[in-house]
Amino acid sequence: MTQQMNLYHGNTLIGTIASIATDDEIEWNGIITFTPEGESYRHVFDFLAKEDSNDGSELPFEETFLDDWFLEDEPGMMQEIAIPTINYDEFEISWQQ
Repeated sequence: MTQQMNLYHGNTLIGTIASIATDDEIEWNGIITFTPEGESYRHVFDFLAKEDSNDGSELPFEETFLDDWFLEDEPGMMQEIAIPTINYDEFEISWQQ
C-alpha cells in the first residue's frame, strides 16, 4: 500500500490520506487532511456518522453525494470506493475496498 492517497468525489479533491492501515485487507483507515473543498462536505459526513442516519428519514443533501468516490494512490491510478466514513473532529477516515 502506498504511503499517501488522495480522496476524490467526482473531480473534486476532498483531501489527502496518510497513516494508512488495515487489519483485514477489507476495511482501511487513515488520517485525512482536507482541502478547502473537502471542508464543505462536513455536513454529509456528520449526518452519515449519526447512529440514526439509517432510520429512513430524508437525506439533508443531494443523493449525488453518496456516489462517485475514488482513491488515487498514484497519479491517474483511480479506484472507486463506496462513500467513506469520516470523523471530522479526529481527522479519521475509514473505507472498504
